[in-house]
Amino acid sequence: MKRIVSLWGLRFTDSNNNILTNIDSVYISNVKGSDVFNLSTGSFVTNNPADESMNIVVTPPTGQKVSSAGGKYTYISLLPGTYTDVLIMVYVGNKCYKKEYASITFDEGKVYHTDLLSMPEVLPQPYVEVQGIKWATGNFIHYGPETGGYWGIAPAQWWISRRAVKLGSNRKPAANGTLQSSQFESSPTQTTDDVDLFRFGDIVDALKLDKGTYTPRDITVDKYYAPKLFGIHQEVDRSSAEFGDIVRYYTADKKQKYRMPTEADITNLYNKANAIPAYCITEQGTFVYGAYFTTAGAIRVQSFPTRVNSLYKYTNVTALVRANKGLFLPITGRRMDLSPTMGYRDMTYRAGAYGQYMTSTANTVALSRDFLFGPTEWKISPNAKGQAKAIRPVWISGEEDSNHKPVLDQDYKNLQNTLKIW
Repeated sequence: MKRIVSLWGLRFTDSNNNILTNIDSVYISNVKGSDVFNLSTGSFVTNNPADESMNIVVTPPTGQKVSSAGGKYTYISLLPGTYTDVLIMVYVGNKCYKKEYASITFDEGKVYHTDLLSMPEVLPQPYVEVQGIKWATGNFIHYGPETGGYWGIAPAQWWISRRAVKLGSNRKPAANGTLQSSQFESSPTQTTDDVDLFRFGDIVDALKLDKGTYTPRDITVDKYYAPKLFGIHQEVDRSSAEFGDIVRYYTADKKQKYRMPTEADITNLYNKANAIPAYCITEQGTFVYGAYFTTAGAIRVQSFPTRVNSLYKYTNVTALVRANKGLFLPITGRRMDLSPTMGYRDMTYRAGAYGQYMTSTANTVALSRDFLFGPTEWKISPNAKGQAKAIRPVWISGEEDSNHKPVLDQDYKNLQNTLKIW
């Protein structure tokens, strides 16, 4: 009997070359961990994405750790072949280390041993680049009290409001319910301390969730507006702003500056980038589903819409997103005018959930150009400016330290640390 898989033994050290001993998990992406084996041909079925797994996760039993102490190897079993863009992530407490291979080959039946020495620690970055555009590493949000709360980039790409709520069998909040994200909550209600959906150009009343205010003026430019005579929106200084690009407004004085995406930015993703259904696991263990975008090669992959109740089609990209690889846009739904209720976020909804991402580009005085994707959607379309929608900002510029590393804003780091996101 012959062994038709390959075995890979790995040992790890951190960025200071210290042996890693208290490893919580090891994640390897872009290698094939499972597939269908055809007994009649004696080979694996090729081009079989529905049954192939391109991620391998090593997690020890509860209460135990993976360790490289004493020369121990951690062994994984994988299918033979040549793989590109392989990423290995090692999680130790709240730290994460990585190793990348541009290309690596495994032959059938062989055992390989590799020492991954001086693995660099993965650190937060102000953006990820896809198809030449630098996207923020989270949606624009407000978190905390109305006065003095945080305004800025979410602490993780997977962040959605109500990312972890206890839900009963009726999918409504329940003290003894199962912890899930609001993507499985029936008609979740947005609250002012946890906002991730915003109306077109509305700055001053952004936290008044039962309003439908917006601006008819151009917010693709660095200009701000306020209603003057007869309620007409006139250009004003930023200090008097009531309307404009809310992302630019709240990051203008920060170390890392952003703006809302234009339709051209979003169209670049829509027409050119690879887009696959994916999910991330939050710091509280809940699942957030969305779309994962990467820069396309010679052959573009685009797998939306997915159909309703097809969660098996979604790939776990948690480690890739943590490693600042690719753009993950959560399915967020939207709020209708005059309502705090979030519609089309529910992944079990038979009509289909979707992400609705707003651009700064207007279609008419009352409509904005939005990107919709999900189980039943894949389009750019005009929608009412009074609806509240998700915003994934585009990076403009930022400060660097003497080693040319980005200087992140303290309020951003504080939020990550407080919530133990990073």
